[in-house]
Amino acid sequence: MAIRCLELNGTAYARGIKHGQELAENIRANVKTYTNRFLLGGTTIEKIQTEASKWAVRFQQHDEEYYEEMKGIADGADLPISHISLLNARYELSYTLYTNEAAAANAIPSHEPEGCTAFGVQPEYTTTGHTIMGQNWDWLEGLLGNMCLLKVTSDEHPDYLILTQAGIVSGMIGFNENGVGLCVNGLSSHGDGQALHHRPFHIRVRDIMRAQNLNDAMKVILSTDRVCSTNWLIGQSGGDVLDIESSATVAHALYPVDGLITHGNHFINRNGITSEFERIAPCSLYRTPRLDKLIRQSKNGWDAETFKTCLKDSFGAPKAICRYANPADPEEARTVTVASVIMNLDTLTMEISDGPPDNNEYYRHSL
Repeated sequence: MAIRCLELNGTAYARGIKHGQELAENIRANVKTYTNRFLLGGTTIEKIQTEASKWAVRFQQHDEEYYEEMKGIADGADLPISHISLLNARYELSYTLYTNEAAAANAIPSHEPEGCTAFGVQPEYTTTGHTIMGQNWDWLEGLLGNMCLLKVTSDEHPDYLILTQAGIVSGMIGFNENGVGLCVNGLSSHGDGQALHHRPFHIRVRDIMRAQNLNDAMKVILSTDRVCSTNWLIGQSGGDVLDIESSATVAHALYPVDGLITHGNHFINRNGITSEFERIAPCSLYRTPRLDKLIRQSKNGWDAETFKTCLKDSFGAPKAICRYANPADPEEARTVTVASVIMNLDTLTMEISDGPPDNNEYYRHSL
């Protein structure tokens, strides 16, 4: 089954209204998924509502247009704005809501951030001569069936196509009409969540989708400090790919080796950074090099089919490149590959599976 694609245009509020009206049930399901996950971490409904309301105000302070689209989603879905800010600030909220888990892990949140295994290939190394990026996006099982693609057109900014969760203005994985592409991996390091006043993650992703070129995309990441750690794999058509590992205050660039770069959920450059993800999920330590090895072992050149085959790999199951839920985990915290994505930045096409790619077909979308 193909992930639904929603075409959005017009004003920010009009885009939000359409999003909220057409995906109301999916938005409610995602609010429930995150609420249950936060409750598992030791918080209360009252604390969730209070913190989510604070983030609604922060979104408005950071970006009035982004907030207006959030408000449109809320009105379209007939939900309070706090429910929509809960989704859009999901990254940042985890640092104030996972109370029991933080205490159990010596004040380091023990929840597993979004696990992803990503890759980027320079055009001179692909069989088509195109720049190709992609990843498996591993996150909460409850999100299955509640993902969506947003195709956003505008006279003021580049058009873009982005994969997200219903109710979120921005998203995770996408590209724009200028061939600027982005894949994202969750990271964890000492100091995350200590400064909550910085520009939120999902606004930054939206800003990258509006970038004119790779330089502008990098400025979105590097120009200011951040709330929490993130890995940003970025590229542009006809040119190059690179990776930026960022903590709240430190960022390092990584570059392809012989045309290929892969990344998971741990810091590779530790200079000035204390990486914490390995304490939560050591599987990143083998997923990253394994994807590199699998791609390089391909006998027929590197193309979309090569990458699809590699992203179906089950070594280390259930915490493999192609991930399935571990029945030993609490239901609210079970993580699966919610989508597998291959992006061609030159043809402006994206192939996506709705769930783990070994059992779900890839469907093609274009900008």
